[in-house]
Amino acid sequence: MKNLFKITLIAAFAIILQSCGEHNHDEIPEPVKVEYKDTELGKKVVKNYAKMVYTNYNESLEAAKKMQVAINAFVDAPSKETLQKAKRAWLDAREPYGESEVYRGSNGPIDAELEGVSWAINNEGQMNAWPLNEAYIDYVKVQNDHTGAIDEEKPETKEFYSKSIIAKDEEITIDLLSSMNEGGGSDEKAVSTGWHAIEFLLWGQDENTPKEFTNQDLSLNESAGMRPVTDYTTGNEKDADKTKAVERRKTYLKLVTQLLVDDLTNLVNLWKEGGEYYNVFVNLPQEEAIRNIIEGPQFLALAELSNERMLVPAYGTDGFDNSGQEDEHSCFSDNTHRDVYLNAKGIKNVLEGKYGSVSGKSFMDLLKAKDVEQAEKLQAKLNEMWVAIEAIDAKAKSGIPFDKMIVDEGGKGKPEGVVIKAADLLEALGNIIKESAAKLGVSTANREDYEPTEIDR
Repeated sequence: MKNLFKITLIAAFAIILQSCGEHNHDEIPEPVKVEYKDTELGKKVVKNYAKMVYTNYNESLEAAKKMQVAINAFVDAPSKETLQKAKRAWLDAREPYGESEVYRGSNGPIDAELEGVSWAINNEGQMNAWPLNEAYIDYVKVQNDHTGAIDEEKPETKEFYSKSIIAKDEEITIDLLSSMNEGGGSDEKAVSTGWHAIEFLLWGQDENTPKEFTNQDLSLNESAGMRPVTDYTTGNEKDADKTKAVERRKTYLKLVTQLLVDDLTNLVNLWKEGGEYYNVFVNLPQEEAIRNIIEGPQFLALAELSNERMLVPAYGTDGFDNSGQEDEHSCFSDNTHRDVYLNAKGIKNVLEGKYGSVSGKSFMDLLKAKDVEQAEKLQAKLNEMWVAIEAIDAKAKSGIPFDKMIVDEGGKGKPEGVVIKAADLLEALGNIIKESAAKLGVSTANREDYEPTEIDR
């Protein structure tokens, strides 16, 4: 995971000057500063957004509870059938959660770093940290520079990766897993909790070479990790004590799932009408509330989705065949194409004020009321981006997994493919989002404030 860095919400009208390697990011002309004006329309935008957030988190919680039922059934009676049902439930639960990631970067409960503020639970890293170093949790069959590597200059890596949580003797509890996440704060790849810890415990390490996969049936997970069900019955040849390892895997999987359900429950309670953060948010100064709303889509478009989740793996070399496979968001299940699609859908949701059955006044409506031409510009780029994102999803469904796509198109001298095209369009959209906010008199962060990973293109 690229942790969300604390972003200072001050006037941010400077021209973006940063460039990464040979790729020049679009520059935003310095806007004429205008003053934000409170309106009845703005009030409706704020209320509709709060309703969207609550509904999205609540649907994610309900899906996670269904996943928990399937996982508990698998742990209680391990079989190929119950394992497949647990995997299917994980994939289903990722759908609503993927759309909710647009609420990050919005100075809200999920990742606000505010000491002494009860609603700022900052649990995003506990729920969705990535990339995950598999050797921190369990055995790995194939070790490389990314998986279980010991860095002599970082003594803690010897402790982290020489013996996994499953192989250790300390009792596995929710408190232990929570305290160990991201190495207790010292190694962001030492992930012990959240969606991707569950994913790894279900699928295991993806040992496949991406370039070998073409026309795969992704519903059968042919190109994903293939953890044997015997890891939960008789044990694995990598286990020093098979009986102990089996029981610890079962305990770990149940407890890490419970922790995720707890985290989502906390977000639902904070955002429900009358909840602690709901009351804070709807009573913020209107300019601040609108800034919070639009910072999330801008953060995803300018940095987190376009750069960290798409370009970093496309140009990465940490996986098999020097690919960026290990930097994929959902690399064990080969579900990254859906992560990308759903994150982009979240951006679209917020800009247009729609999520599922919820539909109301939006940032786009607010912009139209102020500057029709700018609103048309934003809508056009949003539409163009969405077509490109749908092309990634369609290609994956045709049998080409995301890790195969990035092998084919990532790296210097390779032809631009669907992933690179969509990433560049997302960044361009992020620039227009920032430009549009400024038209309303709302200042937002600059791209460099997100500290994006530099990529040599």
